[in-house]
Amino acid sequence: KSEIRPYEKVIVARIKGNNLKNRIKTFVIPGQHPTSVEARGSLNFFLKKDDIICIISQTLLNKIEVEKYKKNLFPIFDLGYKPGKKNNNVKTSNLDIEFNNKKIKNCNNAAFHNNAMRSRLKRFYLSSLILDLEINNTNPNCLRGSAELPKDVMKKGGIKKYQSVSVYNSSRGGVADTYAIPMPPNVVMTTGAMANFAKIGDKVNIAAFSINDTPTKPILILTNGHQFIHHLPILKIKTQRKRIEKSS
Repeated sequence: KSEIRPYEKVIVARIKGNNLKNRIKTFVIPGQHPTSVEARGSLNFFLKKDDIICIISQTLLNKIEVEKYKKNLFPIFDLGYKPGKKNNNVKTSNLDIEFNNKKIKNCNNAAFHNNAMRSRLKRFYLSSLILDLEINNTNPNCLRGSAELPKDVMKKGGIKKYQSVSVYNSSRGGVADTYAIPMPPNVVMTTGAMANFAKIGDKVNIAAFSINDTPTKPILILTNGHQFIHHLPILKIKTQRKRIEKSS
């Protein structure tokens, strides 16, 4: 309904949270139930049951697109819920769309909605996810502040030297954006400020993102802490949706 796609990168803002720690970057996948909202991994430390959150997606604009944006030629989807009500959020939500100098509240016009969706911009999608790495070395005095990962694991995940990555601390929570540096086999290291974010013994997941106009199929890698084990299968979105619809 909000035109957010599987594996899309989003910002999760916790309403009424601490102003210094009220938002985190992550990606979304379809839930196990049509009305459920679940926080997994490091987000389990950031969010708790009954928290009210706001999900924000984003894009980048070139000069031509900026001019179109100024003319209101790109749709903005604003999907609002009613916090505190124990109803089905999908049914109680209101979708407002601002597009082509029009603002339609509680949009139920399928033709208008579909036209607006076709005009959507490129967005960020998860391209690689490396799971269960364990920090086995740190250098807090280094000025680099990078995530230094086994070169062979980076290659399996399609992550290049100096590529921007998000490091999720699944042991203590939180996410930090930095860049990846290839290291010898079995070395999983953080340096500079990253050394205080992910310390020796912490388990981390490494995510890389790309910007595309259609959803991408991310590379999912499972490790034993410092070595590649195997690729994980991509979530079968259509199959899961059919199963959910039948069960509901």
